[in-house]
Amino acid sequence: MKTSHTIFSETNHEDAIARELNWLLTSDPLWSSAPDHDCVPLKNICKGSVEEIAKNLSNEWTWSGAPKRLGRRFESLLTAMLEQSDACKLLKHGLVVRDNKQTIGEIDYLIELPDSILHLEVAVKFYAGVGKSADLTKRKFWIGPSCRDRLDLKINHLLNHQLKLCSTKFGQQALRMFGLPLPQSSLGLIYGYLIQPWQQINEVPHQTKQIHRAFWTTHSEALAAMKHLSRPYSTAYGWTLLERHQWIAPQFGNSRLPQVPRMIDPPIQADCYALQPKQRPGEEKLRLFVMRDYFTQGAHLEITRDLGNCKEE
Repeated sequence: MKTSHTIFSETNHEDAIARELNWLLTSDPLWSSAPDHDCVPLKNICKGSVEEIAKNLSNEWTWSGAPKRLGRRFESLLTAMLEQSDACKLLKHGLVVRDNKQTIGEIDYLIELPDSILHLEVAVKFYAGVGKSADLTKRKFWIGPSCRDRLDLKINHLLNHQLKLCSTKFGQQALRMFGLPLPQSSLGLIYGYLIQPWQQINEVPHQTKQIHRAFWTTHSEALAAMKHLSRPYSTAYGWTLLERHQWIAPQFGNSRLPQVPRMIDPPIQADCYALQPKQRPGEEKLRLFVMRDYFTQGAHLEITRDLGNCKEE
């Protein structure tokens, strides 16, 4: 059975959005600039009605269209939670910081908590580990599907640029322009997936967390990877091809494809398949990202050169 890129989904239904919101609230980030901060996970500050927020977002996206980029969808989910939370006040979102006419950065969120002001930077990312097991303990060996994004560069950009914006002269000018207070603390969070090579022992980079079971393979090895990874779950499970908007939270439902499809289409960049029950709706057991066959070569080129301006996905 050949699969196509026809996707079966209801990504903008309020139930699907509510699952994403609950995941955002309860999941630990894969990396935090301050792991002991009392706002990790976000449920400590984003207290509100998930169902009501999901319904409002579903209605909004039905009329105006859902965000097309994965990062924008994630941002919309978080912003809606902060705007309607009864545990904090969102003072500003997306405050652009400029040196005259040149943009030098953007402050994601300025939040008033009961006893302090917090500067929050948040991203959702998907990084595949490339190299030997010993390499995978190092952040630079974790690469985005586009081969234009690296975990170590993203963390360095957060620590050395984004989280310092409020303490710079131009950042403080931007805050004063809008009558906003200086934050007492800053916090950077990266949510998403660390994607393991399907044939290797699990390793994760230092000071990160493996939150969900996720693996990657090249297209030429995809059928072998599907057979190997699904074997412990018997024939009661199969695969579902997820559209990109479905990558944020674990999926709930029935599988759409056999346990081992006869063939699958090559990805344009990366495709994601979730292993789910066949006969009854259930949450995914794991996911497999299928990369282009030249992903490994592109990833190693990214590892060996320093991209000062890392393009985010």
